[in-house]
Amino acid sequence: MTTSILIVDDEPAIRFAVAQFLTQRGYSVECASEAEEAQALISNLDFDVVITDLSLSPIDHAGGLLVISCIRERGLRARIIVMTAHASPAMTAEVHRLGVDFFLRKPVALSDLVAAITSLRKEPKLV
Repeated sequence: MTTSILIVDDEPAIRFAVAQFLTQRGYSVECASEAEEAQALISNLDFDVVITDLSLSPIDHAGGLLVISCIRERGLRARIIVMTAHASPAMTAEVHRLGVDFFLRKPVALSDLVAAITSLRKEPKLV
């Protein structure tokens, strides 16, 4: 069974590079550039893993928290990886409170991202 992944990042180059890398490794990948687009995809598709940046635009520094909250409020089984270059101590604490599975600081080696995804797919999610 193919692992389905949603990538949420406002930087087109990052979305493209990560999506290409993961697709070449057999993952099914969808992308969103903003929280609202991600929420629409989450509402209509089932994802095994969601990879989100926290800052989804120069104006919206916490859009990734909306994505995480949407997943948690709906009780979805998607595993969550935060991949960000901008995280204050307060935002980091909030991300951990919301129960993300991995918190990775950019720049992230794509091999490390795949290792995180692989480990998430091997361990059961407690709901």
